[in-house]
Order: sequence, then C-alpha cells, then structure tokens
Amino acid sequence: MRQLLNKALTVADGGEVYKRDVHSTSVDVKLGKLKGINAEKKREVSLRLTKNGLMGASVSTSLEDDTLVDRALAALENQKSDAVKFPSEPPRMVFSFSPVVDQLSTEDLTKMAFDLSDRLKEKAPDIPGGVRVQKNIKRISLLNSAGFNETYDYSNLSISLHTLTEKGFMGTAKEYSSGKVPDVTERDLDRLIQRHRLGSQTITMENEKMPVIFSGNVMGALMLRVLGGVNGGNVLKGTSPLKDKIGEKLFSEKITIRDDGKMAFGVNTCLFDDEGTPGKNTVLYEKGVLKNYLVNIEQGKKLNQEPTGNALKRTLFSKEIEDTPSIFDTNLIIEGDHQEDELILKGIKRGLLITAVMGAHTGNINRGDFSLNISSGYLIENGELQGQVKGAMIAGNIYDLFKNVEAIGTQYEVMRSIFYHMGYSPMVLFKEASIVGK
Repeated sequence: MRQLLNKALTVADGGEVYKRDVHSTSVDVKLGKLKGINAEKKREVSLRLTKNGLMGASVSTSLEDDTLVDRALAALENQKSDAVKFPSEPPRMVFSFSPVVDQLSTEDLTKMAFDLSDRLKEKAPDIPGGVRVQKNIKRISLLNSAGFNETYDYSNLSISLHTLTEKGFMGTAKEYSSGKVPDVTERDLDRLIQRHRLGSQTITMENEKMPVIFSGNVMGALMLRVLGGVNGGNVLKGTSPLKDKIGEKLFSEKITIRDDGKMAFGVNTCLFDDEGTPGKNTVLYEKGVLKNYLVNIEQGKKLNQEPTGNALKRTLFSKEIEDTPSIFDTNLIIEGDHQEDELILKGIKRGLLITAVMGAHTGNINRGDFSLNISSGYLIENGELQGQVKGAMIAGNIYDLFKNVEAIGTQYEVMRSIFYHMGYSPMVLFKEASIVGK
C-alpha cells in the first residue's frame, strides 16, 4: 500500500489507498438436505488522488496493478469532482471481530445448518423448511497522505430460518446477524412455527385505520426513510425535510434512535468508515427531538457538525469497491421505554402485526413517504393473533407515523433494508396507521 501511495504522490497533491480482503462461505439446507455450499475470496483495492482541487479514483483487484495511478488521474481530469480532505484522526479500538467466528470451518457451518434444521423438524415434523448460514470475514486497511494508516478485522455470522408453504413458497422467516455466533432460542422457533400455522387462516381486510405493530426486522423499511432524512448530503441538497430542524421535536418522546458504529459485534461495526473517520455513536433522535445529522467530512464543515463515521462505499442496492463513499447507516438502534412484546400484543383490541413487506425502495424515501405491500401480516383481535392478512398495503409518511409511537418492545431483531442489514430494533407499536385493503 505504501509503495502505491508513494507512486501516486509523485503526480498528485494527495492520495488514499483503500484495501478490502473478503472471505465468505455460505451453507444452504432445504427440506433436511444439503442444497449447496458457496465460497468467495477476493481482494478489492481503491485509489483516490487529489490534484489542483479535483479528485479522481480507480479500482482494482491488486495493489500491483500498474494502471491504478494513470486511471485515477484520467478520472480526475475528466470527471471534475471536487477534492476532499483526507482525515488523520486516529480511531479507538472497537469489537468488530470474533476469532470464534473466524475459526468456523465449512464443516462447522454445515453442522450448524443441519442442527437448526433438525431442531425445526423435531418441533414441527409436518412443516417443511430451510436454513442458511453465512460467514463473512473482512480485513480493511486505509492509508492516506495525511498520516492515517489503520487496519481492522470484521466478522459476521448470519443465520436465516424459513418455513415453506404446501405450494413451496416462503412461509415465515427469522433472521439473525452478528459479529458473534447468534443464539437461536426455543422461543424463536416456537414463534416461527406458530406464525406459519396461522398462515393457513387467510384474512382479507377492507380500508381501515388501526394500531399497527412493525416487527423489529421490518422496521428497516421505515428506517430507510429516517436515514434519508438525516443524511447530511440530502439536507444540503434540500431533498430532506430536516434542514434547520436540529433541536425540534419531530417524533414521539417515546422513541430514541442512534447510529452506533462502535457497537460491540454489531452487523456493521467499523473501526473507521471508508474515508478514514473513526466509527462513532451518534444520537439522531433523543426522545423524539432531532439531535444530529449523519455527515462526512465536507458535509460536516457546511453543517457545523463533526463527521460521524458514516461515509461508506455503498448504494441502496450494492456494497462494491467502485461505489463512492456515501452516507449510510452503521448500526441503527431503536430505543425507548421498553415493554414486553407479549404485553404489547395483549393490549391491542384490534390491530395488525406486520412481519414482512415489499416495496421498501419505492416512493420519495428522502421525504419520508412509504407505500408498502404487506407480504406477511397478522390480524390482532383482543390481544391474540387471528390469521394471516393477504392483499393489504400500508401507506403514509414517517413524520406523521413516528409521532404516534405508542410502545417499543424488548426483543431485538436485525433490521433489513432491501438487500442489506441496517442495525437492530424491537417491535414498535404505532397508535394508528392507514391500512389499504382489497
């Protein structure tokens, strides 16, 4: 890396070398049989140069690629992107890597998948299902001309359990993702089976306003809108409704939201972001009051805020080395005055529990609009789940919906936003939302 940077500095004012080594292995078991084992090992390299106030970048799979500097210069001269200042602040240690996960062999992952499959089958021999176990190990290094020279290791183990309907379609699902080995409890398996059986009782709804619970994993669809609002780039461009609203109470006082890049063994924990800013714990909303935006170095200067460590090589649909560092979540965490999940359900006379949606990427995300097809939801009557709702939608705007937070559960789930994990949330009860029925 040093050799490449030195070569770059002979023709540029400043430079940065970013290297990411990735090793992933996944095991799929379906209907009690091994469906497949996949593995990938790759190196990704990115070079960014600054010269005369402009910046250019190039990517490769090797530090020895002789064309990296020339291609970065060509990009600088043709794309006319403004140069950014490279950071030099040293990061503090974070717990992003588990040697236990790192040492899991393919045989270990396969045994884990079959053990989980057997546990499901023992509880419900009549319900077909599947298990996917995936291990990801990364080593990320960044060296720049400002003196930053750091490396950290990252581990992740993701487990996905699902049931299948009689026609072979996805029934219910449960997902885990952590830097450590997740704990799959008997309670989780029982809940998965219960909701699968409720799927045989189909309920069609009319248009109705009612209390709605978003399960922890589905909160990702709403948090994508929260993220769009606090994105410093969107604030500066005027595509977020939150300009000049720091200090205002925009959500219910019952909810606090933060982004914690330093969370021990979180799904997106990082020592530093992809620009070199150390991972941080940033409170976004404290008891409903907007406290901070998520910003990179340049945005922070314009918004009078320290960079938050959220400049990541990512887009809404990818996490590739070619992606320009943009503002995204690390570990979004939803907190509040927690109540037991069962008590929240018991307190609802008539409402809806939503456990899966489609269409999270549609609508004006940055302004907070959503229109989601409920692919898995359950009617609640007198505190009990009655059956699975089909053919319904939920629509609205988060800046209205989040004013009506009524309760926050205790059982955290990993949040998914389209293809990627965003952090962790318990179930959240909203006092009222509009359901669009048949």
